[in-house]
Amino acid sequence: LTALTDFDTIQVDLAETMKMNTITVLDNIKSTYYRKGEAIFIVFHGEKGKKYSVYMNAEGEPVEAHKPPWDGGFVRKQDDLKNPWWGVACETEGASLWFPCKDVVNDEPDSVDMYYKVPEPYVAVGNGNLIGKKVLGGCCNLDEYHWHVSYPINLYDVTFYIGKLKLLHDIYVSPVTHDTLQLNHYVLEQHYDKAKKEFEQLKDYLAFYEQTFGPYPWYRDGFKLVESPYEGMEHQTAIAYGNGFKSDPNYGFDYIILHETAHEWWGNAVTAEDLGDGWIHEGFATYTEALWVEHKFGHQAYINYLLNYRILIINRRAVSHPYGLRYFDYHDEDIYMKGAWILHSLRYATGSDSVFSDVLKTYFKTYEYRNATTTDLQKIVEDKTGKDFTWFFDQYLYNRFVPELEEYFENGKLYFRWVKTVGDFPMPVKIELTGSKTDEITIHPASSIQCIDLPSGTTAVSPNDDVVLFKPVETKNLPKLFKKQNQK
Repeated sequence: LTALTDFDTIQVDLAETMKMNTITVLDNIKSTYYRKGEAIFIVFHGEKGKKYSVYMNAEGEPVEAHKPPWDGGFVRKQDDLKNPWWGVACETEGASLWFPCKDVVNDEPDSVDMYYKVPEPYVAVGNGNLIGKKVLGGCCNLDEYHWHVSYPINLYDVTFYIGKLKLLHDIYVSPVTHDTLQLNHYVLEQHYDKAKKEFEQLKDYLAFYEQTFGPYPWYRDGFKLVESPYEGMEHQTAIAYGNGFKSDPNYGFDYIILHETAHEWWGNAVTAEDLGDGWIHEGFATYTEALWVEHKFGHQAYINYLLNYRILIINRRAVSHPYGLRYFDYHDEDIYMKGAWILHSLRYATGSDSVFSDVLKTYFKTYEYRNATTTDLQKIVEDKTGKDFTWFFDQYLYNRFVPELEEYFENGKLYFRWVKTVGDFPMPVKIELTGSKTDEITIHPASSIQCIDLPSGTTAVSPNDDVVLFKPVETKNLPKLFKKQNQK
């Protein structure tokens, strides 16, 4: 660690189910420590600008995962041949569930070395590159696997997989950088042939993401899918894959590979300053699924894909949560589905697909290997459009309600207004007109009721909520309220 200021105490985190045996500040520096709940405080004098090394020895049996990866911990299962098959997933709980660390997302270690000892014939897989395997032998016939990550990494991404795993090697050549990426997948021996066929689609996703956002962030450390005893998790350069080698029958993609690979850009390379902005991880990754559908099947397929996700939006909490709580709950699906719809709505609000694409690329390039916030995204949007987008972010990120468009068609007139909005909400809305001929107009609702005359022959109106996240509501008393409003 490097001291950014003078100090007399540092904090590390370790779950109470784990026992801290010893702590030593190296170089003969006198120190003591004490525990308070899941925090351990190490007392010694530190000076600004100096570097210190702390050795910690801990042991214990980490908490078991109940519904990994969302309700996480250690995962101890058996494969379909009854062999032990282990792993760990701890995004919600944090890495201090199994080792002492500074358990935050806004200060990542710049590299990590991992050593895992397992009995033959089992294999231990970690993040990054395999540096070597050492045969230790002994009564348990132990082998030691040394894995190394050469980039910054979220601590909840640090992981292992243990099982009768077999290496499935491949390479990917980037159409963007023309670099070669080593693909060192690990799968259960009995599933090798299935995996070889299923994992081939990964190369298309890598190419699409590189073209859409920017080059793959971890070329030195390679990339691998690792068959896991749970559905999936975006462990950096070592994606957990547990989807049973099943691709979607309608779209032809394996959504675990598609979604979790997107996290190498959104969540791993660009990491939220606090999990209160976890939508930067999950909303972006979910939205990339729709972008892939558009890329392969066209814009209407993209719209249909997002419409299927919209029915899952629950509006229980604001998408951007308060900071400082380490709050991340898989029940709050809105950081996934509503997060994706916020980006879809932002695309429309910018008024240009090319501008929106530039926003995504700039956001990634600016905050690659760094922490980012929702405010950072807003600044980039405003810089690219030259417009104030406070109204958009206040409505969709910091408030749980979806705007409602009250509308009513009567005697050739359309009455409409926004409700459940935060202040002014200048989002234009397209209205489809039905009559002697189908037509479309754009309206600009406000919080006050407006009334416009529609073309002669119009028999029905239908607000288009396919491109903006809002709820159309037919309100029969709008003409009467409009009259009272104007009388005032």
